[in-house]
Amino acid sequence: MTPISKKTPLPPSPRGYGGHSRRATARQEKSIAPAARKFSPRVVRSVEIKPTKPVVPPNPSLRLYRRIAGSFIGIVVILILVVLTLSTTKVIVRVTPQPREVKASFLVDVVKDNATDGKILGSIVQQTFEQAKTFTASGSEQKEVLDKSGGTVTIINNSSKNQPLVATTRLLSSGGVLFRLDKGVMVPAGGQVEAQVYADQVGSTGDIGPDKFTIPGLATSLQSAIYAESTAAMTGGKKMVSVISQENLDDFASQLSNEILTSGQEQLRLAGQGSFTGEAFSVETVSKESDTQPGEEKDAVTISMKVKITGVFFDEASLQKITSAKLYENLADGFVFKDSENEISEATVEISDSRADLSQASLRVTAKQASVVSNTNAFLQPEVLVGKTSEEVKNYLVTAGLASDVSVWFFPPWLRRVPSMVDHVMVQVITTPLSPP
Repeated sequence: MTPISKKTPLPPSPRGYGGHSRRATARQEKSIAPAARKFSPRVVRSVEIKPTKPVVPPNPSLRLYRRIAGSFIGIVVILILVVLTLSTTKVIVRVTPQPREVKASFLVDVVKDNATDGKILGSIVQQTFEQAKTFTASGSEQKEVLDKSGGTVTIINNSSKNQPLVATTRLLSSGGVLFRLDKGVMVPAGGQVEAQVYADQVGSTGDIGPDKFTIPGLATSLQSAIYAESTAAMTGGKKMVSVISQENLDDFASQLSNEILTSGQEQLRLAGQGSFTGEAFSVETVSKESDTQPGEEKDAVTISMKVKITGVFFDEASLQKITSAKLYENLADGFVFKDSENEISEATVEISDSRADLSQASLRVTAKQASVVSNTNAFLQPEVLVGKTSEEVKNYLVTAGLASDVSVWFFPPWLRRVPSMVDHVMVQVITTPLSPP
C-alpha cells in the first residue's frame, strides 16, 4: 500500500473544514500504516474549499414573451366578444295579421215572459196593410207608335147668329191639313168657344204648330166670319210609348211593398216597441194586382197590394251576449277577435217563425266578426322560426294565411338567420304600423 504523502490532502471531514477527530485519525492511520511501523503525529494543514457558483441558464428571448402575452390577450378579447354577442343577440319578428272571418248562425226564441233556457224577452205584433199606386213607365222599353194628332182650338163667331157645329165638322189648317171636331158645339153670335180637334189622318203630318183654321162646311160668305185658331201645337201623330215587361211589374210591386213596409213599421213600433231596442220585421204578400199585363204598351201602371207585416221587438243586449258566445265557440285556437267581443262587426236578424197567438217568435241570427292571429298561435312560437332567414319567415307566415306582411329585425346586423336561443327571439302581432325597433 502506498503511504500517504505530504502533498496528498485528506478528504474533508463531514463535520467541517477542521479535519477528522483525533480518534478517527488514529484509527485511520492505524489501519493504513504497517503494523510494524509507527508514525509520529503530524499536523495536517486545513484547506479551505470554496463553494462553486450555481449555473444560471441563459435568459429566454423577449420575443417569445411577447408572443405568449399577445396570444393570451387575443383569446381573452375573443371570449369577451363571444359573450357580448351571445348576450346582446336579438331578433324581433313583427307580424301584420291577416284577418279571418268568424261566422255564427243560430235560432233564438223571443217570448213575452219567462225568458229561460237561452230565450230572450220581447213582444210580437202583426197587422195587415193595403195600398195602391200608379207608376210612370219611364224606364221601360220604348216603341214608336203612329196616331192622330190633336189639340185645342178656339172657334170664333163674328156673325150675328149662333152657329151650331156637329161632331166631326172639318177644320182646315193654312197648310192644308184637315182636322175634325171631337164633339159638337154651339158658337154664340159675336162670341167664341174652345173645342177639341183631331187630325183626319194618322201620322206625323198632323203635328203642326199654332195656326188658323177655316171651316169648309160653312157657306163661303160665313167662312171669313166663323173660323178657328190654335195657340199651341198639335201633337200625337208620332209618339214613343212604353212596352211593359214582367221585370217592370215586379219592380213596381217591390217599390210599393217597401213603401207599405216603411209606413207599417212606424205603426207597429207605436203598438209594440215599448222599451225594447232590437227589432225585426217580416212581410207576407196577401194579394197583388196590376192593371197592365206584360207586353202592353202603356205609359203608366197601377199596382195594388195587400200585405201582412209582423214586427218582433226584443232585448238587444241579451241577444248580443248570446251572439258573442256563439262566435267565441267558433273562434279557432291561437286567434283573438280583432275588435272587442262586444262589438260584433256584422249581424242580421230575421223572423223565422211566429205563433198564431203571437206569444212567441223565432229569430234567425247570422253574425260575423273578424279575428287575427295571437302570440299563442303555434305558428308564431320562436322554436319553429329557428334557422330561417328573414324571407323564409315571411313566406312561412304569409303562406299559412296568418299574416299579410312580416318584417324581421336582426341584431347584430350581420345575423342572417334566427338563432337557436329562443329566449332572444321576440314575435309581435301588430295592427297599426310601427317604426323600426
